[in-house]
Amino acid sequence: MISVIIVTKNRDSALRNISLPSLLAQDIADFEVIIWDASENDKSENIAGDFASLFTEKGIHFRYFRAPRVGSASQRNDSVKASVGNIIFFIDDDSEVSSDGIASLAKCFEEHPACMGAGLQLKDDQSETNQYLSLKKRMKEGLYALFGYVRKRIVHPSGSNKGLKSPPGPAEWLSGCSMAFRREVFDSMSLNEKLETFGGYAMSEDVEFSHRVFLRYGTPLLVPSEGYVIHHEVPDARESISEKKIAMFFYNRYLVMQVAAVRAPFWGRVAFVWNFLRRSIKMFISSGFGVTLNGILLALQEIFEYKKGSHADIKKLERELPK
Repeated sequence: MISVIIVTKNRDSALRNISLPSLLAQDIADFEVIIWDASENDKSENIAGDFASLFTEKGIHFRYFRAPRVGSASQRNDSVKASVGNIIFFIDDDSEVSSDGIASLAKCFEEHPACMGAGLQLKDDQSETNQYLSLKKRMKEGLYALFGYVRKRIVHPSGSNKGLKSPPGPAEWLSGCSMAFRREVFDSMSLNEKLETFGGYAMSEDVEFSHRVFLRYGTPLLVPSEGYVIHHEVPDARESISEKKIAMFFYNRYLVMQVAAVRAPFWGRVAFVWNFLRRSIKMFISSGFGVTLNGILLALQEIFEYKKGSHADIKKLERELPK
């Protein structure tokens, strides 16, 4: 059975209009739904109550929990302990799962017993105008489609990742709005809560964790050819630019690099420093000197603490990586 887990905070409208209706419309009923809610009000709990009977009528096990801790990584770690499925499928509250999505994941894991992680294809929301995409990104996507260029989901030794909307097949990382893993993965691994150092939204938690799974088990993560998720990316889902957000970007990228650079320790760190300098210049121009400088200093302080080994969970994380 698959346990579908949605961790959420103050996003009741996304639950009501996007994720929960799509789960009700699944072709199969052999799965459970867990809402792990850190909201500051009762709106999400009330919506969960409204949907509970609808899921029960379809024979789908539905449970709601108040999160004891706040943070996307810590909430996911805690929620796994309450699940009962042999496959853990994380989606976001604004993820719309196609009607064949869960069945496609179940089939993928059944047909590939060595596969430890899989995620559905990601598609754009055709009901929107993609107004949040930059002109540069739209032009790139158009050129890729024109020349048939395939961007695989890969993680570079520097910690940067590519291929969010990649075609079906093997992948080195999975998106947090659609990533599933076998339960045994969580017997010895967990999402890295140090990615929450600068806020509850743990930027790159999906890349860091799924790539760690990819490296540890030595088998590709998979994207099946059937089923998909539309990630609606509800506006105002992330906080506006700030010192902490800039610090999170650089520090969290550093933590991803610590995992990805296992394959090329020297060049991974060289590439990270180069990208650090390049992105710093861009942020100085786009976000202003003061806020960017303070953010970079915060990130460097945490990186220095990490290198000193003062964080208690560093050794545990290193034991999970291949030698």
